[in-house]
Amino acid sequence: MTRVADSGLIGKAKEELLSKIKTALDLKEIKKILEDHHNLEITDDLEVQSGEVIIHNNRIGYRMEFEVLLSLSVLLDEDGNYIPEETPEENIDQLGSQAEDIIQEM
Repeated sequence: MTRVADSGLIGKAKEELLSKIKTALDLKEIKKILEDHHNLEITDDLEVQSGEVIIHNNRIGYRMEFEVLLSLSVLLDEDGNYIPEETPEENIDQLGSQAEDIIQEM
């Protein structure tokens, strides 16, 4: 194969492009997208760990990788048994029932 360009310069140009994309990102919006998409609360600032140029739907795209710290909990009883936590919908239903009881008592 005949080399027609310096691969080192191409790699450097790619790194510079990804670096410029990193600085152009609105990290608050990225955080919101990640939280909405994964249904998690991200408790720390986002930082781009790596990036790569990709082809998506016959167009150039950029895959940016983030590493985030999450705060997760597990509920267990005094015997060490796992207790499945209720879903937000179940919590709302439970609060609604409690509110109805309070109103009926009045």
